[in-house]
Amino acid sequence: MRRTRVAAALAALVVGTGLLAACSDDEPSHACEAVGAELDWATPSRDDDERFELTGPGWIAGDSTYSVRLPDERTLWLFSDSFIGEVTAGGRPQPGMAMVHNALVAEDESGRLSTRTAEGPESFFPDPDDETYYWVQDAAVEGDELVVFLSRTRQVGEQGFEWSHNAVARVSLPDLKVTEIIDPGPSTDHVAWGAGVLTTSTTSYVYGIEDLGDTKHLHLARVPAGNLTDRSRWEYRADDGWTSDPTRSARLTDGVANELSVSRFRDGYLMISSDTSQPFSPRINAWTACTPEGPWRDPQTIYETPESGVGQHFTYNAHGHPEISDEGELLISYNVNTFDFAELTRDPTLYRPKFVTLDLE
Repeated sequence: MRRTRVAAALAALVVGTGLLAACSDDEPSHACEAVGAELDWATPSRDDDERFELTGPGWIAGDSTYSVRLPDERTLWLFSDSFIGEVTAGGRPQPGMAMVHNALVAEDESGRLSTRTAEGPESFFPDPDDETYYWVQDAAVEGDELVVFLSRTRQVGEQGFEWSHNAVARVSLPDLKVTEIIDPGPSTDHVAWGAGVLTTSTTSYVYGIEDLGDTKHLHLARVPAGNLTDRSRWEYRADDGWTSDPTRSARLTDGVANELSVSRFRDGYLMISSDTSQPFSPRINAWTACTPEGPWRDPQTIYETPESGVGQHFTYNAHGHPEISDEGELLISYNVNTFDFAELTRDPTLYRPKFVTLDLE
């Protein structure tokens, strides 16, 4: 059985323009309605929870839970560590259940789900070697392919792991075949890019996390739409504007998690993330801003996860799914896990995403 990222948690315990009438992508805004919004408390969405209450064969549990709407109207769900196999209606795993480091689940217009892994089963994005593997980050459609950001992760001993460096994958559409993994190897880049991706008609914004352990800082890069894989065209938000020098990338805010989302909200932008200002916080926070780079208003707590603190359970990596949300709402997922890995192998169904909806009107 392969490790999940619960090992890290265990280790941690041990040791626009003007008023944004058009919300310009390139010019700073000084005031907008979005930053004055007082957000409601999110409400659980059992219908969306049930989407992933599967017994197999195929994907039965996992984390990350990014989503992308494909050109053929399917929704593609991207998961990191995942259990593949079968479980009983009561959650008991059946012989042959395996864990992979990443998997895709395609959802057609009728709601039918189909799992995509390599044979074995093995990770959809293959492990580069015996010591490292890929966890998924956010993704975006560019023409006839899907661009998926990957975090190459290194195994540390038997119980831990650490982020190594950035990679990116090209996946052909509509057949969902990996055509290329661009993995330049370790570099001086200290930001894990792809925590969230926001695409406009002209520009793709890529959010990244500088993870210092106790503190996580938000960073931002931008690139002309259609050029996500060309790092030579990226610009980074610095303290004094945009720069081509990644070492000048500025810390925009903190308290964010390694996965998040940024989406349009009224005449500005809304960021959703689990709160990391305190270890294993149950809070899901929302930030508002007039432009993709901020400044981000002090966060509002919009939900507290009821699973946190039940036994040894904890929650993490909340983010929104604007492309499949109903009008006037934002669908938000978060992940559930446990510090007791043996519990997870006895009942992998607790390792499924939960969903809430946030009223945006």
